[in-house]
Amino acid sequence: MAFAELLAHPAVVEEQVLASPVGFLALHGGLEPGTAEIAREAARRAGASCYAIVQPDHLKAHVPSHESDPACAPLLAEFLDHVEAVVSVHGYWGHDDLHRALLVGGADRALAAELATRLRMALPDYAVIDDLDGIPRRLRGVDPRNPVNRSARGVQVELPHPVRAIGPYGHGTRGELHRAHTEALVATLAAFARTVAGR
Repeated sequence: MAFAELLAHPAVVEEQVLASPVGFLALHGGLEPGTAEIAREAARRAGASCYAIVQPDHLKAHVPSHESDPACAPLLAEFLDHVEAVVSVHGYWGHDDLHRALLVGGADRALAAELATRLRMALPDYAVIDDLDGIPRRLRGVDPRNPVNRSARGVQVELPHPVRAIGPYGHGTRGELHRAHTEALVATLAAFARTVAGR
């Protein structure tokens, strides 16, 4: 499915809030569970901007980030014109060796290193990888066409299931622990956004 087709689907919702010059982006809400919710809540706490695309569970349409062209999405274009820095929130699966790793990509490697340092302090139970050589190529988020790299500064965060507290990680005997991890993640992202916005 092409990006324009995805946005034209009657069950797909675009969300946009324009606030501070730091913005959270969630291009795969619904498809990557928890990502839109995390981006939305971090933005709310930080007084930051936010843009999300949320699709219903049954749609399962993955448009690669580098194909998410703001020329097809006026709300996304307006968001990118408004912000100076972007944190793009994604979820990943299919890499058993990275089951408990947060991957910090995006073209702005200095900003990525700064966020990675904060995440390591807040989430000591997880590996935080910001060395691009340690991140699978498809998860690095460095393509210049990727919306996160169309702002002056941008960092992409790929999140495993446990820190999104989804599926079995949100329920059962260990659910409370994983929900606490999600809370720590949101708090860290919000604090990071407030710091960046204050510069």
